[in-house]
Amino acid sequence: MGWNVVIADDEAPAREELAYLLEQIPDVDQITQAVCGMDAIRKVKEHGPDLIFLDMEMPDISGLQVAEIVGESNPQMKIVFSTAYDQYAIEAFKLRAFHYMLKPYDEEDLNIIFRELGKKRQETSPTAASSAAAGTSSVKLALEMEEGIKYVSPKDIVFISKEGKYVQVHTANKAYDVAYPLFELEQKLEPFGFFRCHKSYIVNLASIVELRNWVNGAYNLVMDDSCKSTVPVSRNYVKELRLRLEI
Repeated sequence: MGWNVVIADDEAPAREELAYLLEQIPDVDQITQAVCGMDAIRKVKEHGPDLIFLDMEMPDISGLQVAEIVGESNPQMKIVFSTAYDQYAIEAFKLRAFHYMLKPYDEEDLNIIFRELGKKRQETSPTAASSAAAGTSSVKLALEMEEGIKYVSPKDIVFISKEGKYVQVHTANKAYDVAYPLFELEQKLEPFGFFRCHKSYIVNLASIVELRNWVNGAYNLVMDDSCKSTVPVSRNYVKELRLRLEI
């Protein structure tokens, strides 16, 4: 099933540019354009989109106001705010925005959005969920130790770190030195909800408690282990991390 999208922007060139980029995405089936905030509300009622791209500043009502109105009656619809300015980001995410895009539009940003939409649709599919549970419930990561092999379930791994040439797998109460290179662990654990957030860290998305501002646009994650460990997030990974984490 393809994506049904509404674009709301009072500037025709911006609408056409975004519509053109969306047309290049194979899974987008329907694109409807709205010329102002009230028109966006009407188009949402008429077409019931999966996703709406909302300009923040429109002449009648703002994108934030539109989001408040349509969000209550369309809780499953994803909202992406778009603007030439970044001062609205905090307000946008308070409204549970799925994403926030700065103009001019970036094609890679759009690709990330639709990759994450596809993942979330697959995760909520009953068939996919049951088959995934059946196929992965008994799989464990083998950790070689002096006294033998310890088998750890992916759900019990909080994060993985690399310092120098040493890689450690961290559970809630203990860290294990392993011989696996970090890139191999990333490949093995990606199907189980793990995410590479930094060149030296992989995290279990289910074990993230908090995302904290740090410095220069970077962030730290607070993890759900006994030490409430903090893990750095590189700026390049922040957008995709938020898309993976948030409903």
